[in-house]
Amino acid sequence: MLKDPHTVLPDEVVGDNGRTITLGGTTLELSYHGLNHSDSTLVMRLPKERIVFIVDTIPVGAVPGRGMIDFYPLETEAFIQKVLGMDWDRLIPGHPGPGDRLGTKKDVQDQLALLQAASAEMKKLAQEGKCWDAGEKEFKLSGYESWPGYANGLPFIARRYCGLWGRGT
Repeated sequence: MLKDPHTVLPDEVVGDNGRTITLGGTTLELSYHGLNHSDSTLVMRLPKERIVFIVDTIPVGAVPGRGMIDFYPLETEAFIQKVLGMDWDRLIPGHPGPGDRLGTKKDVQDQLALLQAASAEMKKLAQEGKCWDAGEKEFKLSGYESWPGYANGLPFIARRYCGLWGRGT
């Protein structure tokens, strides 16, 4: 039970078929595409404007950080692939990318590649029996060192993927 009296509780849900809201000449599509950064993140799409708004799950041009704590790694890869299959040109992220820029499909593809590389690297370390301490110390993401947030985000990514692969999955 939520104890904060200022927390607004939802009074509607978005089912498997999504929900479309039209106000004036603007149409907004809400859809759920499975677990990702959370268990309840919706994709908001403005079809006419060819824009999607996705909070926290897909950083633009940066390494994810603390958000990895409650992140569903494999499910997020599937989520991102679904987002890539949608019809859009610009991504408004929950946190703007470097220079406050919006994202592109290339940014989303790059983020998916980062997650897949992280997963493969930690899976290898886990299979060598190196989760937790040794794996977290040895974990690196070659090719991403110049991305904003690399030094701060790397330990969070290592810990989350060690949690996934270090349990024998």
